[in-house]
Amino acid sequence: MSRFFIPLEQRVKQDIQQRGLLPAGATLLIALSGGQDSWCLWHLLTTWQDHMHWQIKVLHCNHRWSEDENRCAHFLQHYCQERGIPYALATAETMTPQEAAARAWRYQQYALWAEQWHCDRVVTGHTGSDWAETVLLNLIRGSGNAGLSSLTWQRPLAGSRILVRPLLRVWRSETAAYCQRHQLPVWPDLSNQDRRYKRNRLRLDVLPYLQTHFNPQVEAALVHHATLSAAEHDWVVLCAQSHWPAIYTEDPPRLHRSRLLALHPALQNQILWRFLRHHLPTTPGFEQVEWLKQLTTAPQRSRTPPFPGGKWAEVEAEWLVLRAPSL
Repeated sequence: MSRFFIPLEQRVKQDIQQRGLLPAGATLLIALSGGQDSWCLWHLLTTWQDHMHWQIKVLHCNHRWSEDENRCAHFLQHYCQERGIPYALATAETMTPQEAAARAWRYQQYALWAEQWHCDRVVTGHTGSDWAETVLLNLIRGSGNAGLSSLTWQRPLAGSRILVRPLLRVWRSETAAYCQRHQLPVWPDLSNQDRRYKRNRLRLDVLPYLQTHFNPQVEAALVHHATLSAAEHDWVVLCAQSHWPAIYTEDPPRLHRSRLLALHPALQNQILWRFLRHHLPTTPGFEQVEWLKQLTTAPQRSRTPPFPGGKWAEVEAEWLVLRAPSL
């Protein structure tokens, strides 16, 4: 993905149509934070609303972390009521200022209000800039290709409802210019300047440094890398699925070593990860997959350290067998 010469509006419309993101006649719930990205999204979709026969609802989530957030919620409610925009406000009861907890709560609210309003799609204003930050965060954490491709154009949310991100080919600088051009009432989120949050440190310090000293288009490079990684990961997952029945046996949970070793290392890793993901209470990390991988060529009765939940794997003849503690 590179800097674009196609106008923002045309680009977003292309992605909506070609990727089948927002079908005609759908009822849409737009997550409106009050920032430039979500205002840009709202304005684009309402501009096309009549032509596409969409019904549009707006939801704002107030974490109540500061008085500024409360003022923003009050402003948006007044703005939408004045203009007859279908609007709801979700307010957290108590929430510590933690990114992961806040995100989980917001997505819970999206699902609840989408069900209440009978919305087909929940639409968020994530941009290519957000995508680049997510890729860099996951690289730092040591995520594999699955983690790098975690921000997708659409994904299931709850039931038959789908979360959609139509602005992934738009940069944050473009949404700012769009809002200025259309005089949209952007409410700056002061928490975005708080360097206690890792994503803010990346946005404010790390990415500008990389742009200045390494690559002015580092955001585009990161997104391009994630796009390629996602395609490669999808292919590996499909191939692993085709080999799974010949390698995995359910009772007891086990993998056939020689059949596994006959595969490409990328397929081995995917099957080992899938095996652990299916039987452990938490998503396995790189180290846990490596523990299991070492057993593929280990002698009889070799075993791994305990996995989360207390299970372990051990070598039994031609098999890697997953064991559980006796009750």
